[in-house]
Amino acid sequence: MPKKVWLIRHAESQANSGMRTSYPHGIELTQAGFEQAKLFAEKLSDPPDLIITSPYIRTKQTAEPLMKKYKNAPHEEWEVQEFTYIPPHKCQDTTELDRIPMAEEYWKKSDPFYCDGKGAESFRDFIKRAKEAVNKLKTRQEDFITMFSHGQFIAAML
Repeated sequence: MPKKVWLIRHAESQANSGMRTSYPHGIELTQAGFEQAKLFAEKLSDPPDLIITSPYIRTKQTAEPLMKKYKNAPHEEWEVQEFTYIPPHKCQDTTELDRIPMAEEYWKKSDPFYCDGKGAESFRDFIKRAKEAVNKLKTRQEDFITMFSHGQFIAAML
């Protein structure tokens, strides 16, 4: 039987709902996000052999109900966090709409090696992380793995 890996994007976060946020790693779920996470755990009937989260709080909060349901499932934290191409110091107390001009400026450069500053990464490094995660998953012996990550990261892995 082939290995089964579920790539799960975190539930609704404060940033996704238009709230002001600061550091990418500290963005939490909204109340709706907590409900989504709870519903996901309730619906999943097969216990995972491994639960992976990124270091970011919203993936851990999304995985928490599943980890409570399946207490014996091991949990590992991997570097499967979102692509942070805008330095966090530029994002202090901003909304997703506030960050659009910064995002457009980054993407206009079309330079996979460009890094915009401390706490940011280049597109090249981001893709390297995604490839490393895929390769790491291939070496795992578990039959059913759930990975709680972020939209852009999941897209890069696929």
